[in-house]
Amino acid sequence: MGVYTSKKNDHILGPYNLRYIHLFIEARSAGAFILSRNGRSADFVGHSPDDLACTIGKVKHGTDYRYFWFSYAKSHKKAAELATYWHHRYRPSDNTASPDGATRSSWQCTTDGCTACALADRTG
Repeated sequence: MGVYTSKKNDHILGPYNLRYIHLFIEARSAGAFILSRNGRSADFVGHSPDDLACTIGKVKHGTDYRYFWFSYAKSHKKAAELATYWHHRYRPSDNTASPDGATRSSWQCTTDGCTACALADRTG
């Protein structure tokens, strides 16, 4: 998946094994996350308004996700924006809608030269 770096220098950390989430998410904070079964592709993208570790724990409960990536965010709004960007970029198989509630067809990408948009236009 590679490292995502935004214009504001936010970094995605991982992949990490979900069994050891407490070793990697040390602060109670807003943030965005990606869950994966194989550690190589995104299966679910989400965000948390205030407690990233707790939210990931609730989402993973009863699933077969084994790995996660995450990034802290300064606010709930920033976490939602980052999750929406990741949802668009990685096209997770288990999300039925964008993390902000928009469907894939209603959200508009604002990234010039976006590879995901170019590929979607070719296949779609």
